[in-house]
Amino acid sequence: MMKKTHKYLLLAACSLLLTTAGCQFSPPATGPVAPAQATAGYPITLENYDAGGHPIATTYTQPPSRVVVTHPGATELLLELGLEDHILASVAPYGPPLKRLASKYANLPLTKALYAPSQEELVLMQPDLIIGWSHHFDVGGFGDVTAWQKRNVATYIVPSTLPAVTPTVEGTVYPFIDDMGKLFGITDKTTDYIHQLQQRMALVKNRAETVKQKKTVIILQSHGNGRFTLYGNNYLISQLVADAGGINLCTSSASLVSAETVLSYQPDVIVFVPLNLSLTEELSDEAAIAQLTAIYELRHMNAIEQKSIIPLSFFTVNNAGIRTVDTVEYLNRALYP
Repeated sequence: MMKKTHKYLLLAACSLLLTTAGCQFSPPATGPVAPAQATAGYPITLENYDAGGHPIATTYTQPPSRVVVTHPGATELLLELGLEDHILASVAPYGPPLKRLASKYANLPLTKALYAPSQEELVLMQPDLIIGWSHHFDVGGFGDVTAWQKRNVATYIVPSTLPAVTPTVEGTVYPFIDDMGKLFGITDKTTDYIHQLQQRMALVKNRAETVKQKKTVIILQSHGNGRFTLYGNNYLISQLVADAGGINLCTSSASLVSAETVLSYQPDVIVFVPLNLSLTEELSDEAAIAQLTAIYELRHMNAIEQKSIIPLSFFTVNNAGIRTVDTVEYLNRALYP
């Protein structure tokens, strides 16, 4: 009871600091500004969501300047857009960042926890915006988004991570990039960026449509010790496979399943997410394929016997940002060389 009381006192004290140091969701690094003194082009209102997918509107009087990002795909997007000076801290990447962003990512302050900071750590950092997965904002994680807004801290859930949705590039990735453009006042840049991605997607979709016999696929992740995840339609990667011309045989995701469940599918191709404990080095395609072919229980699957395997890193599968169109192009070439 004493520990719990101490925790609540700490949160209350830090909340008071936020209230006195911040303004309407967006305190600048140099000090507080009254909500009436909005930056040119502001205020703007963005509609996002709570952890349950219910719409939440947030008004910003200026671009956020103390952003904590708990989704590495979102971190890569902000870095790609040149917004690193707005990032207060990020979680560690899920493996090596893209080479063109590696030095930028390496210069970012990282949260103490690898994948999600504690609520206490977040409060002490005094962010003006938290960008993360939907499941981060539940009772067992950071807490509800409305509680953060009462502390003058805005929240933004990456759209592709929302529950009970079938995420698509058009419905989640482009809106995410567009929202970041509006939020940070760089809509010219993000509009052009989205247009370039749309042109590339149109080319690869046209190529996929010419395929007469589409290949069947499962998206399989290994956790070691004979446990696997099968990605279904509630993950963006399933739609990327479809955009590339593949057919995902697993429509409903299944986590921590046995080899027996995996064996109930006989796909033409396995998109394989290998187990990799390194945050700094990516497994080569050869090492990833060797990892899958070494799993004794799965050795008789046709795709494994024929080595019809497409390796993808966990970071790429769960990026939902700047790697998305690259991944569709790669999958299309790998499925139909």
